Amino acid sequence: MKRQETKSGKKLQKLKELRLKKLEEELDKAIRGYDHLLHYRNDSTVSVKDDRVDETIRTLVVKHNYQVQQVSKMLVRDFTDKERLEVENEGY
Repeated sequence: MKRQETKSGKKLQKLKELRLKKLEEELDKAIRGYDHLLHYRNDSTVSVKDDRVDETIRTLVVKHNYQVQQVSKMLVRDFTDKERLEVENEGY
């Protein structure tokens, strides 16, 4: 039986999806109002398409990508109680 087929594996996957969604929303709010072109990759990381981007946006993108990489390494115990309850209430 694979990890993703177990109950805890499904819960972990849902927790990661929820965290990535929240990180994406935070990035969207942070860069709103700046002139930018970003490319979202399949692994939820972001790259800047234009070389003439403000340093603030570059910093935000680097921080976002770091946080996305950290999510892939997280275990169920690393998520907040609020996030765990939210996933449990959905019925993952």
